[in-house]
Amino acid sequence: MTWTGPWWTAPPTITHAINRLLAGRGAPPQEVSFVETFIGEGARALVAKLYAALSLSAADLDREVASYLAYYRDRPVTDSRLYFDAAEALRALQAAGVRLGVCTNKQQELAEVVLDRFGLLNRMSVVVGADTTPYSKPDPRPLLHALDALGAEAKDAVFVGDSQIDLACARAAGVPCRIVDWGTGRGVEVDDGSRLARFGDLLPAT
Repeated sequence: MTWTGPWWTAPPTITHAINRLLAGRGAPPQEVSFVETFIGEGARALVAKLYAALSLSAADLDREVASYLAYYRDRPVTDSRLYFDAAEALRALQAAGVRLGVCTNKQQELAEVVLDRFGLLNRMSVVVGADTTPYSKPDPRPLLHALDALGAEAKDAVFVGDSQIDLACARAAGVPCRIVDWGTGRGVEVDDGSRLARFGDLLPAT
């Protein structure tokens, strides 16, 4: 069985990078709660939608996105943290023979940097980012690519997510999905049986 999903919370780190970007435009800093509403579809969508909401021009969006990513790479985990039982659950899952992976709309290299800083990269059999394939979530193909790399069938996997985008991606891929009951996951409408109260609940029954 395979689990793929988010193990850390990053909105404060993302907001710091966004506010550095906005400072260069002479725009005021934004709160985490505001920036968080634009997170989930990757860097390009984040910058484009945020600029639109703030009525900022984005004549050279590629340059703006590149600047944002550079700021993010400067301090990829300074303001981020692992979810409460993530490290312990990952160790236990790996010890139980569960193959682990990440499917994210972050760029693959940036996702790997974050995982490495948290000491989790060596636990992941695969990391699929927004630039690993030509597609991004909610398109199911990045998740299917991750499962193929893991040698897993959709029916034998569980995708753990924290957004409507994750839920749509999993459903399109035919992969069972659990949405976390914290952070941005609280805003996703799912059946009670699809809620995940803690990562430890993913451990196989013994």
